[in-house]
Amino acid sequence: MRVYLLMFFLLLTGCAENDEEKIENIKLNKNLAEELVSLSIKCVDKKYPYKIGYRFADKNWVKPHYEITPSFYGCWDWHSAVHGHWAMVKILKDFPEISNRDIILSKLEKNLNKENLKKEYDFFKQDFAKGFERTYGWAWLMKLYSELISWEYDRAQMWASNMKPLVDLLSERTILFLDKLSTPLRPGTHANSAFSFSLMIEYAIIVNDIDLLNKIKEFSVKNFLKDTNCPVNYEPSGTDFLSPCLAEASLMSFILDSKEFNNWIYKFFPSFDEKYFGKIINTPEVLDPLDPGIGHLIGLMFHRAWTLKDIARNVENNKNKRLFQKIAQKHSEEGYRIMFKSGYGGEHWLATFAIYNFSK
Repeated sequence: MRVYLLMFFLLLTGCAENDEEKIENIKLNKNLAEELVSLSIKCVDKKYPYKIGYRFADKNWVKPHYEITPSFYGCWDWHSAVHGHWAMVKILKDFPEISNRDIILSKLEKNLNKENLKKEYDFFKQDFAKGFERTYGWAWLMKLYSELISWEYDRAQMWASNMKPLVDLLSERTILFLDKLSTPLRPGTHANSAFSFSLMIEYAIIVNDIDLLNKIKEFSVKNFLKDTNCPVNYEPSGTDFLSPCLAEASLMSFILDSKEFNNWIYKFFPSFDEKYFGKIINTPEVLDPLDPGIGHLIGLMFHRAWTLKDIARNVENNKNKRLFQKIAQKHSEEGYRIMFKSGYGGEHWLATFAIYNFSK
């Protein structure tokens, strides 16, 4: 099935030299949605293998992780479990007649109940957990919450209500964290500030979290507005799943108005030729997709694709707009082609990145 889907996409999206040819990036349809979300369905209740990611304060906390965080305990680690739930909600909202609807609803009902989310909240209130999943996991929880609260479905509103105390806590902690953070974090992995900010902005707009929105805008303008000549030739590092340069550019496309962004982007990226921009133009080489770290590069393709689409929507130069769309198309197709070769080390999270990208 995947071979036929990919052949269809390639026929649909094939690039020609003619600049007038329409560029069609892969978009979600029912069949593709069912295929991708099946990966999230498989992992949200899969307890092992699992990466803990927090310190035990005392022996009372030495117990199975699924007793400490009983809502988000599958999918290898906490943040992947969170965005695995986001993937299921997103697909069910967009394709309500999907064949795996009932199993998705049953998993949401079980994992997002009031008792489980109260235990999640109690855990995060512990001193030793204050920095747990900061800010990547926090951002995905906010994204999940905003997806639920904007869903016209009674049970979704109940799940969102159950989650709200934890979301409010993490929103407050983000503001406090940014008050103390002297510079943004710029790696190509979880800690990247610009990536988290983009998800948080989407949440803040939907739920009208003005304090968080203003804090992110203030911090971003202060720390990113003067950036120039982003070193794209240094990308990617060998286990990146985010592009630091594109994450920042995508964020600023949300922060700045059109005129400001179009002035800023050509200082941040002074050229788009092969010599300067070649590391972004070309897809990364994934020599061992089964290695969980090296397999990160598959997710990088999806991240590059959606951030380039964000940038393309906001640049005024039509030639550059088309260039970004073509690069996004190439990365989307290659990421989709290889993602199912990554084993559980990739499949536990790649569905989210694919769904997010193909929804753009």
